[in-house]
Amino acid sequence: MKLLYKVRHHRGHGIHSPFVFNLVTKVIEEKAPYHAYDDIKFALDSLTEKHFKLNKQNKLMFKLANHFEVKRVLEIGSGFGVNTLCLTAPSSNIECTCVEISEQKAALARKLYHNWARKINLHTEAALPVLADKQDCILIDLNNYNHLPADINRYLLELSHEKTFIIVKGIRTNKRYQMLWRSILNTESRTAVLDLFNTGILFFDKQLYRWNYQISF
Repeated sequence: MKLLYKVRHHRGHGIHSPFVFNLVTKVIEEKAPYHAYDDIKFALDSLTEKHFKLNKQNKLMFKLANHFEVKRVLEIGSGFGVNTLCLTAPSSNIECTCVEISEQKAALARKLYHNWARKINLHTEAALPVLADKQDCILIDLNNYNHLPADINRYLLELSHEKTFIIVKGIRTNKRYQMLWRSILNTESRTAVLDLFNTGILFFDKQLYRWNYQISF
């Protein structure tokens, strides 16, 4: 099945939306060696307990946050904190709220965050945090957090504005995660969706058509 995705909209072919075409060719498939990658790698190398290497998924998180100039991020299922560094690397003004219910992962993430000059608030409770401000980016990693409440759609809507985008990782890890992804897809007022096989990206921009794009990644 993964092979089928390799021939879907590769390098933007067949995409008629200028917004999506630009996002695919200038962001998702972009290969520039950002200086921020060196900063992230330096922070990761400071850990002695575990060795991390940046992969293309991590770099995608940075490129999306950088491209859309996010200021507020909610990360549900932040794991060891690698994606947190990527999401907050574009600017020291980014505020990130993280949820990680595994104390082992959260403990290591705290060490990463300690020397990372960003505003990061880590929650370890299973309940999703109540936030006063709308979020520019919401990342849900189902491999780290799959206890989504029944009213997850309402929760996401309350925290979203028209330019918010939601990233969901692990959407095809198993059948249960596929069902969770389909539930999120039904969120009212969402428009374009980019399906990168095991990662999905939703937008709420009213200028975009309600359409699903399968992207090679």
